[in-house]
Amino acid sequence: MAMTPETKLSTPRNDLIRRLGSSTFNYWFGYVANVALVIWMVGHAFAHGTILLPWGKALALAAIGLLSWTLSEYLLHKYVYHVWQSFLSEGHDLHHRRPRDLIGVPWYLTTLAIIVLFRALNSFFGSSSLGIVMGFNWLGYILYCVSHHGSHHWAMGSGRWARMKRHHLIHHAYPEFNWGFTTRFWDRVFGTYAERPPTGARPSGSGSQSPEASR
Repeated sequence: MAMTPETKLSTPRNDLIRRLGSSTFNYWFGYVANVALVIWMVGHAFAHGTILLPWGKALALAAIGLLSWTLSEYLLHKYVYHVWQSFLSEGHDLHHRRPRDLIGVPWYLTTLAIIVLFRALNSFFGSSSLGIVMGFNWLGYILYCVSHHGSHHWAMGSGRWARMKRHHLIHHAYPEFNWGFTTRFWDRVFGTYAERPPTGARPSGSGSQSPEASR
């Protein structure tokens, strides 16, 4: 008997991944946990309500952190969610197959990973500077999460938001293209940008929304 995409979704491993990552509580509480992480990291740059760095340096580090998210987003999406096979890539495959489902990495795993990474990097970099860079990098992640949710659940109208949504839905139909989300810059740099469905490429056929979808 042939295996349909829906049948493949029902393996015990996929069922476990879905239980861990697709609860409504996990999806929405992830935003609370991520905001708390940003406050915790940026808080290392303050003592008794006073910033420990010159404001000019703090603002420059914040800009670096926020902009660095765009590259982090591209690399994490490409390698962690697609190239390197793990429970994370399998969970992401579930998202590709059911893009309207509320699927997210379990909030406690993300929280633990960020705390461990911060502590490890703190051995080489000062906590004040590191806190601002990592905090604003993670703020970029939160903004990405909101925008990504909107690309699958909201009508984006026109302008930048509509272009962002179309860019991402092309990725869902043709997963080897458009790894970036909040910006197309890194796709252009690394040669993975597709402005429209690529000529000659076959869509994934995994239940993804059409690039023409408006809501």
